[in-house]
Amino acid sequence: MKKTSLLLIMMSAFNFAFAQEADSTGLEGDNLDLNGVLELFKDSKDIEDFEKQLNSESNGVNNLDLDEDGEVDYIRVVDHADSNAHSFALQVPVSESEAQDVAVIEVEEVDDETVNLQVIGDSELYGDDYMIEPADEKNSAIVVNVRTWRPIRHVYGPKYVTYVSPWRYRHHPRWFRPWRRVTWAVYYPRVRRYHRPYYRRTYVRRCHVAHRHYRRHHVHSITFHGHHHHKHAAYKAKKKKQAGHNHGNNPNHGLNVGTKKKGGKKRKGGKANRPQSKKKRPGQTKSVTPTKRPGAVKKNGSGRAGGKKRS
Repeated sequence: MKKTSLLLIMMSAFNFAFAQEADSTGLEGDNLDLNGVLELFKDSKDIEDFEKQLNSESNGVNNLDLDEDGEVDYIRVVDHADSNAHSFALQVPVSESEAQDVAVIEVEEVDDETVNLQVIGDSELYGDDYMIEPADEKNSAIVVNVRTWRPIRHVYGPKYVTYVSPWRYRHHPRWFRPWRRVTWAVYYPRVRRYHRPYYRRTYVRRCHVAHRHYRRHHVHSITFHGHHHHKHAAYKAKKKKQAGHNHGNNPNHGLNVGTKKKGGKKRKGGKANRPQSKKKRPGQTKSVTPTKRPGAVKKNGSGRAGGKKRS
């Protein structure tokens, strides 16, 4: 009984460690779980309240430290509105003059009753095309309408004024108290509770108008890039290695390799050397001379060794 219990504990620990490794990208985005971001957004009453929930230590979602001072950064929210499309940029000031977008919540009204939503991680923090969206719990192929979410009703209501956070580098609201950043091993178990079955990873972009408008306002920090470019390089190397491993599972490495024909070797260009015939074909005037072997005696036209051809 004790051995069985010990085995189960070891298997659980192994599965948990494997899940941690699978969910980690090795980039700074590991410290801002987008499932948690989506859950906090859904439960907020408006955009200002969402910013407060995002920066509350008790929620455990924000673990970013882009300026590397050992304390968690304040994330401000900026709405880049364009008609019925909204892009809520999650932005971290890293100095007095620079800020870095870490993610964006794109919202787009399809019609009077339907609104699409996706949260997209910035490529420098999450890699390319890291997108999370709400999904139907029973059928993940169904695109969820978020019109009934409280912050969405507020944004598309008559009293909404485009929200732009007033806070900047080292100037925060009084209620905010920076806390010490924790390691990935401590952070990951905290945010696992936000990994709901009704949130999913997607590769299909749905908010095209919001995204095009957001790209014109995207904020990039040269300072952040300088501090973290090594992580991005390691991430790309890891992805390249994984791609190579996937090709390695195929003996042809994903390439179309021609079948080697019997009797011939492949040469450059992919064509095989066909075996040469010793017989003359009709209209052929010159016979094919076989390769001369060491010590071979040259024959004349009649097939005799030496001498001249008799008349």
